[in-house]
Amino acid sequence: IVGKDYPHPDGLDYVRRKWKEALRDPQNCQLIPNDNNDVDVAKENERIIRKAVGKGRYVIREMEGTIQLKKYRTMRRRYGQGLDITGEARRINDSLNDLIKRVK
Repeated sequence: IVGKDYPHPDGLDYVRRKWKEALRDPQNCQLIPNDNNDVDVAKENERIIRKAVGKGRYVIREMEGTIQLKKYRTMRRRYGQGLDITGEARRINDSLNDLIKRVK
């Protein structure tokens, strides 16, 4: 579920409410009335529906990106801004030296 981790106080409930509002809004997908079963009108309606589905998929990708950005920022705040290469190399070297001492 995409909205589970959405960065909003209401989280999933907020996303569900907004999606339902958007799906029920007739402005988002205005189909042409087709009383005479006209093929051209049916093709145009299909194009409109596909366009609306494409917009929906785009919004889902954007929400996933927003959630990933939120998680990235949280991790960066939690664990620091970047890598300390020399400190990391020193830590690995010390660990290897301790391991070698234990093996001997």
